[in-house]
Amino acid sequence: MISNELHYNLDTNKLIDRFDLEEAIMKAWQTSDDIKLIYESIDDMNEDETMNILLGLHKLNERRLNKLWDTYEQVLQNGGFKCYRY
Repeated sequence: MISNELHYNLDTNKLIDRFDLEEAIMKAWQTSDDIKLIYESIDDMNEDETMNILLGLHKLNERRLNKLWDTYEQVLQNGGFKCYRY
């Protein structure tokens, strides 16, 4: 949700910040676990099943990375990386 040119998390109604970005990064790492699971169970699948799963994983990973990029841009627009001097 955008209000006053700032991006808000729809679930928490808080400004999207570096913690939301960190969460999106961690979700992107799930693809690595998915690949490992496919590798470990490849003997139980035929070629068609394997190809369908890999294609689906590819599409899922694209969506995760697009979400990650959107979150990054929203954090930038919200000023989430301002440098503070103490």
